Amino acid sequence: MSASSFPVLIDGQTIARRIQDLARELRVRGDGEPHFIAVLDGARIFADKLLQALGREAGAYDSIQLASYSGTESTGTVRIVKDLGQDVRGKRVVILEDIVDTGRTILALRKLLFERGARSVETLTLLSKPSRRVVEVPLEGVGFEVPDLFVIGFGMDLDGKYRELPYVGVYQADEAERSAV
Repeated sequence: MSASSFPVLIDGQTIARRIQDLARELRVRGDGEPHFIAVLDGARIFADKLLQALGREAGAYDSIQLASYSGTESTGTVRIVKDLGQDVRGKRVVILEDIVDTGRTILALRKLLFERGARSVETLTLLSKPSRRVVEVPLEGVGFEVPDLFVIGFGMDLDGKYRELPYVGVYQADEAERSAV
């Protein structure tokens, strides 16, 4: 399937500008050096671009891999696939997430980080889909609010596909099937 087959929701240049804005906002809100945690695999590209924008001010970086989706649907449960490599006790933790949809993943991760002794936990997300929220979670930084569409690209995927797209696109099953033929 060609990258141009899916409708573009947010182009790469717009994403790059917003990431620069989020980096500036994070600098202003500083309460000690942040310990960044990227939620893999989806937030990897967002995390890399944000940390580049922060430069020397980036602070420590770690990652965790969680699973909560099957295809295009949230399963309602969150499980740890790959745990953190560093201790968060006493640290200002900043979660970097690709998209906050139902809120369950962020809620579970925030709870886990506080249980492990984090001093504070903030969440920065590239995308937020408030219409799908099942639980409310605080979001200290949001790149873009998006409608209730299944999005792909810029790290977001459908069963491991389409992460590499340099923009956020709208997944359309009929387009994927047509291109596969």
